[in-house]
Amino acid sequence: MKALEISEKDFLIGARKGIQKSMLLTIARESGLTLKELSSYLRISTRSIQDKEPTQLIAPGPSERALYIAKLFKSGIDIFGSQERFHRWLNSTNMVMGGEKPVSYLDTFSGIQLVLDELNAIEYGFSA
Repeated sequence: MKALEISEKDFLIGARKGIQKSMLLTIARESGLTLKELSSYLRISTRSIQDKEPTQLIAPGPSERALYIAKLFKSGIDIFGSQERFHRWLNSTNMVMGGEKPVSYLDTFSGIQLVLDELNAIEYGFSA
């Protein structure tokens, strides 16, 4: 899960300058997301990613969302103990989140933060 474990400094650099396509593909693979799923959360077309060379940069906005998603998946997998259990939780309706699936929040920074907050609550025993 190397791509999901990013230092704060590398996070900031990637958010400002963009990340390489190869890093984005690694985030997708290590998080268990398809490229189509990840691109929908980043609000860019799958085609625009596919058309890039591995070393070409993704724009800073989508790159920053990808890095936040990587952080979210690292936290979720750590808390739930496996990618499979975390995916199950992400795709299940959650009463704390208004009966919606947490995965539906991954297309905005505030939504990602809300899911991270819920994971933090779960980690410390405040929710289920």
